Amino acid sequence: VFNSTELKATHYIYSHSYNKVEFLRSDSNVGKYVGFREFGMKNAERWNNDPHVLSWRRAQKEMFCHHNSEVWYRKVLLRSVKPSVRLHSTAPPGGHHPAMLVCSVYDFYPKQI
Repeated sequence: VFNSTELKATHYIYSHSYNKVEFLRSDSNVGKYVGFREFGMKNAERWNNDPHVLSWRRAQKEMFCHHNSEVWYRKVLLRSVKPSVRLHSTAPPGGHHPAMLVCSVYDFYPKQI
């Protein structure tokens, strides 16, 4: 998660899941592994007690996130796309007014209006 190219502003989450259920997570804001369920908690305890594993995960944030955030920021986030707008009239459900004007906006980036 990032909104600039600054590494300190990057939130790096590395998650392990099985059958769509997360059981282990490394979170750069927490600085260690957090386990969910018995299996995840056992592995989190083991990996948090190994300084090599923790330093490797911190290095992954710098190696992966720093490079990719610069690329994404420059190639994607600094660009904008004009929206397409659709305007139509409709009867509101259960309303007392005969019609309602609806404005829908699609296909634009960044998403702030």
